[in-house]
Amino acid sequence: MSAVIEPTSDSGSAFKQQVAKSFSAASLSYMQGARLQQQVALDALALLPKTASGHLLDLGCGPGWLHPRFVDYCSAFTAVDLSAGMLEVAARSALAKSYLQADAQQLPLCDNSVDRVFSSLMLQWCSEPEAVFREIDRLLTPGGKVAISTLVEGTLTELSQAFASLDNYPHVSRFLAVDSIRQAAVAAANINWQFELRRYPLYYPDVQTLARELKQLGANQVAGRRNGLTGKGYWQQLAQAYEVHRTVLGLPASYQVLLISGVKHGG
Repeated sequence: MSAVIEPTSDSGSAFKQQVAKSFSAASLSYMQGARLQQQVALDALALLPKTASGHLLDLGCGPGWLHPRFVDYCSAFTAVDLSAGMLEVAARSALAKSYLQADAQQLPLCDNSVDRVFSSLMLQWCSEPEAVFREIDRLLTPGGKVAISTLVEGTLTELSQAFASLDNYPHVSRFLAVDSIRQAAVAAANINWQFELRRYPLYYPDVQTLARELKQLGANQVAGRRNGLTGKGYWQQLAQAYEVHRTVLGLPASYQVLLISGVKHGG
């Protein structure tokens, strides 16, 4: 029987609360705009060996659309998300052993309690990625395997350049460089890591469609101000600035994704 477990401690910063609120608000619209998320998740899952045994931990499960596929990778799994709204949607399928609302940087789970860890496009929303790697190291059994994907520096560079032509404020989330992620992974000293950087380009008819998709995903976090540009005029200027990137396929939005796999020593 599946269960939804509430948070056991108040460890949420203002940033964590903002992330959780944003993704909860997008829990029902998420799959409408999740083209990238689906493609990346399937690529990350392919990094795990197929075996219908053992316990799997899904860190940042979102609405749980991938959960039916876990039958080929474990005999049971636990789904974790910081967002109560996402977790509520995921729990409707009742496929997981439990649904846990928790911070991936501090998980209320026992040492050596899972055989595999899967996490797709969650790590970039964590302020302390090294803490996530340490938790994965702590939770994995010897010989346990992990597959992670995360957005890194260079993501949405076309959108950043279009904004930069209008003002000097950071309108697009700043993601960590690949080397910073590698350094953070060192915190998991018992895991042998492998890294692969992939570029995922998506195409849009106009910048408004891109913005709408980001909002559907709950990833439309905008920092800074518009420096006097507001409303329709602002978006018209942004659209004009973005046009320099147009291809025969449309306006590109490039996502830089780091695929990370690892095996814990001692198996």
